[in-house]
Amino acid sequence: MNNYHPRESGQSYNNFLAQEANSHAAPLTPLKERDWKELMSLFDRHDSDDIEADVISKLNMLCPEPSWDEDPYEFLSEYL
Repeated sequence: MNNYHPRESGQSYNNFLAQEANSHAAPLTPLKERDWKELMSLFDRHDSDDIEADVISKLNMLCPEPSWDEDPYEFLSEYL
């Protein structure tokens, strides 16, 4: 979607919407009413902050940040 604002150029809002509608491909099949309800229920949650915190904690366990204070080759110092 482009960041163009219709009021700044004097273009009417309906013309702006028509231009935006023509710049995207049409959906292959329109969403049904039940699909809209499911999508709304999926994204309209009150516990989304808890879910985000849970996902972040799981991701941190999978790929820990490197410790920048430690020398990764310190164990080789006795052999060099």
